[in-house]
Amino acid sequence: AAATPVLLRVLSSSVSVAKRAGHIIRDISARKDVGIVLKGGRSDDPQTDADRTAERCIVASLRHQFPHAKIIGEENLGSAEEDKLLVVTSQDEAVLQQQCPANLANVKEEEV
Repeated sequence: AAATPVLLRVLSSSVSVAKRAGHIIRDISARKDVGIVLKGGRSDDPQTDADRTAERCIVASLRHQFPHAKIIGEENLGSAEEDKLLVVTSQDEAVLQQQCPANLANVKEEEV
């Protein structure tokens, strides 16, 4: 059997990670104190603990599974140590069953 193309694995992982990030955001948003800070000290760009924690989950999970891919987050949290409790390693099986377009089937992890 042929190996699953990298892009399908990245997409599959992204779906699983997005689900976990959504749960994180809902859980934190249910708290009275959502931990608002000003990103870069700018009053027009607030950031919540939900933003930061969800991004740490997304970035840490994708870096863990795809160490050669370039992962960039919106909140510019830097490359903090991976929080093992936030790392998602599961993949969405429905995505893995999809057909990868032929012109993208040989994309390498370093190209993502």
